[in-house]
Amino acid sequence: MKISRYKIETDKKGINLKIAVVSDLHARPYKNVVEALERIKPDAILMPGDIVEIAADYMNKRNQNGLNFLAAASRIAPCYYCYGNHEIFYSHAKFGHPKTPDPKLESEYLDRIKSCGINIVNDEYVELKLLRDSGSREKVKVLVGGLVCGRDMDPALNMPLPNLDFLSEFNAEDGLKILLCHYPHYYEKYFKGSSFDLILSGHAHGGQWRFFGRAIYAPHQGILPPYTSGIYDNRHIISRGASNNIKTIPRLFNPCEVLEIQIESKV
Repeated sequence: MKISRYKIETDKKGINLKIAVVSDLHARPYKNVVEALERIKPDAILMPGDIVEIAADYMNKRNQNGLNFLAAASRIAPCYYCYGNHEIFYSHAKFGHPKTPDPKLESEYLDRIKSCGINIVNDEYVELKLLRDSGSREKVKVLVGGLVCGRDMDPALNMPLPNLDFLSEFNAEDGLKILLCHYPHYYEKYFKGSSFDLILSGHAHGGQWRFFGRAIYAPHQGILPPYTSGIYDNRHIISRGASNNIKTIPRLFNPCEVLEIQIESKV
C-alpha cells in the first residue's frame, strides 16, 4: 500500500498534527491498509466515505470486511468518518435499482459502525483533541466535520440534497477546520470561497487509469476529470482510494494509497 505524504502549513498557532486519510475501501480486504496506518502512527484517522456499503442481504458478508477494518483502525488512533455515496446509495438500492430509503437498515448500520469505536460526522462537526502536545501556550481548537454528498449530482436517486445550512454553520466557526466530503467535484461548487483549512475527498479512484500524470475518467466528472488526486489550492487533498472496487477494470499507473498529512503552524 502506497503512503502519499503532504505537509500543510497554517497561520493558526499551536498546531502540530499528523493525520492519516483512508477513503474508498469499499469493504475490500484491508490488511495492507492497517499496516500502512501502523507505520504512519497518526494522531487521528479521517475517512471521507465509501468504507462500507450499506446494502441489504446481498452485501452483508462483504461489509464485514469494512466493519472489521473500522474496529482495527480505531485501535490505532481516534477515527472520524463521513459517509460517501455508497453508504447512502446502497441503503436505497437492491441489485442496483433505486428504491425508497430504508431507515431501519440505515440505523442498524450506523449503530454497527459506532460500535467499532468510530466517530461519525455526517453533516456535523466535533472538536478534535490533539494527541501530541506542540509545547505552545497558544493553541486553537481543531474541528473535524463532514458534508454528506447529495442528489444534486444524482437527481434520479431518492437522496436528500447536500446540507448547505450545516456547511455554512461549520464554515463560520473559529479554529482550524478540517472538512470531510466524499465528492471532490463539490470543491468548485461549494468550497472554493470557504474558510476551511483542509478539505479531504475521495470518490474518483484516481481516475482508474492514469497516463502521463492525467486521469482518464472519474464518476460525475467524465473524461479527463480535473479532481482525482493530489492537492489543490494548498488545502483540498483527494485520495486515490484504498482499494480497487471495480474488479473487472484494473487500475493502471494508479496505485491504491493511504494519505499521511502533517499540519503545522508556520511560526
